[in-house]
Amino acid sequence: MARAKNERIRKAHSEIELTPDQIREIAKCYRDPIYFCKTYIKVQHPKKGAIPLELYDYQEEMIRMFVEERYSIVLSARQTGKSTVSAIFLLWFAMFHKDKTILIASNKNKGAMEMIQRIRFAYEELPVWLKPGVQDDLWNKHAAGFDNGSRIESTATTESSGRGMAISLLFLDEFAFVKPMVQEEFWTSILPTLS
Repeated sequence: MARAKNERIRKAHSEIELTPDQIREIAKCYRDPIYFCKTYIKVQHPKKGAIPLELYDYQEEMIRMFVEERYSIVLSARQTGKSTVSAIFLLWFAMFHKDKTILIASNKNKGAMEMIQRIRFAYEELPVWLKPGVQDDLWNKHAAGFDNGSRIESTATTESSGRGMAISLLFLDEFAFVKPMVQEEFWTSILPTLS
């Protein structure tokens, strides 16, 4: 059975003609994830639907920390937009960096799928000229993959999550809520895979 075509997804390796202004915008987005967020990202509001993302100062600081630091830990109250901003950062990273593998390990499978859903929604709301092409086999509840060779995969955190992968970026969602024994075994397993 053929899957219905999603008109909001750019097909992998499809050619698109860009204007000089669009080329300049792509370069700005590549250099500055905060500019990318403020200018082009829309998020899903429960009542209003797609709305432009408005970053708070602490969210901008979070993005800068992700760019500048090798390891980052975010301790935050609930419902502050940290998962949404993290998802957008992961989308930016995959869109503007070739051949990268990003792993999202969440404390529960539902959380892993929610992160991918946020990424997919933000991607689908981008202007078509800004979108990389999507690999069909990497566009599902647990993955988002682009024709630049980068992909984002999500899973529940287990002792063997990510084993055998060459990971460029690891995002641990709600890691404090993973059982300590699983945390230790996961970290021992995942550390050698981090490139």
